[in-house]
Amino acid sequence: MDRKEFLKKSILSLGLSPVLFSTNPFGSLHAEEEEESIALPSKVKSVIFIEMMGGMSHVDTLDPKPNSAFGKVNSSISGLSVLEPFSLTAKQLHSIGIVRSTWSEEGDHGFAQMLLGTGYRMTEAMGFPDIPHFGAVIAYAKKAKVKSSYFPSYVTIGGRGGKNGNSGFLGIDYSGYHVGNVDEPIQHLNPSYGKFAEDRILRRKDLVSFMNEEFSKTYPTKESKHWKNMLVAAEEFRNSKNIDSFRISLEEEKTRARYGTTWQGKAMLLAKRLAAQEVPFIHISIGGFDTHTGNKAQITKIMKETDMGIAALLEDLNNTGLMKQTLFVLTSEFGRTPDVGSRDGRDHHPKVWSTLLGGGPFAKGFVLGETDETGSKPLNPKESLHVRDLIATIYQAAGVNPEGVLTNSFGRPFLLTTKKAKVYEGLF
Repeated sequence: MDRKEFLKKSILSLGLSPVLFSTNPFGSLHAEEEEESIALPSKVKSVIFIEMMGGMSHVDTLDPKPNSAFGKVNSSISGLSVLEPFSLTAKQLHSIGIVRSTWSEEGDHGFAQMLLGTGYRMTEAMGFPDIPHFGAVIAYAKKAKVKSSYFPSYVTIGGRGGKNGNSGFLGIDYSGYHVGNVDEPIQHLNPSYGKFAEDRILRRKDLVSFMNEEFSKTYPTKESKHWKNMLVAAEEFRNSKNIDSFRISLEEEKTRARYGTTWQGKAMLLAKRLAAQEVPFIHISIGGFDTHTGNKAQITKIMKETDMGIAALLEDLNNTGLMKQTLFVLTSEFGRTPDVGSRDGRDHHPKVWSTLLGGGPFAKGFVLGETDETGSKPLNPKESLHVRDLIATIYQAAGVNPEGVLTNSFGRPFLLTTKKAKVYEGLF
């Protein structure tokens, strides 16, 4: 017998309780049964999370300073200016708000992306190799008890990195469905009708099912069960009545024109359609902000392709009423140094950066925090928002208990946020 069985029989012989061998030290609850403990009453159905990967320079985008590389533009929030790269988005800021005091201790990309993706620093997450992205947690809280055919509850668009799309111990049902081609996001779901007759497709499915069943009888592993579930999910997804939400080509031409023809603009339009379908978490990753050199030119290029789409997305969320049931978040893993050297570059700067935040129960038109004259640090520590507090605040707004507990695949209790994390109530 293995060690666990030996210890169990030995301790049972002493008359002690077998509850010592439960996979959950808090009792018989497992992840499926703990969903009630992490879900809170909420009108929020979706979160649109836009990650500016690489570390977007706050002093060149959302926090004007004398050392900024761009000119100021007025926003629709009274008295608030941002910079030229966000000139179109600036007109829509009244519908959300801005945090100019996001910060952390992590100046390394990998460490900072772990913190932004989970609310845990790398050192805090060492005991949890199967930790999920917080988007998967939100998807789980929204969908765990919904008994219906499969449809993605977490969608990733654009670049991959860090914990993006990773569902960890929550399993494949909550992992990110990745869209690599925004023009044809579901191109592989449609069988080749015309090339193959439908009855031939059905025979192939029957053959695969037969082989999988025979294999599972010989090797009844967790992996073979997952594989079977994935095939069922793919079939349910292909036949879903909601699948057209992935097809941006169904939008009117004038709507598509407002978002722009770049992949970023199309990603924002797809995000709007998925939010209308109440997909719990939509994650857009826009890379290129690691501007150690050519800072101004690179930001100009990225935001020329992105600003129009963000502005159109905010306008539509606000005008259609979707903003009431959708959270909007735009942030980065850290900011950039205020000083620009001869190479026109800014280095990693986790001491402060800016975040756009709104929708759902959040206030409109708020401004939280202020930086010093160069944009080096927050002026008021009481108005600073650590990344773990940002994640906890997003959880609260999305209808997830930040103090909730799940059980990971090793049977260990996993707190959704660390004990240091605080919800910033002033934003509600």
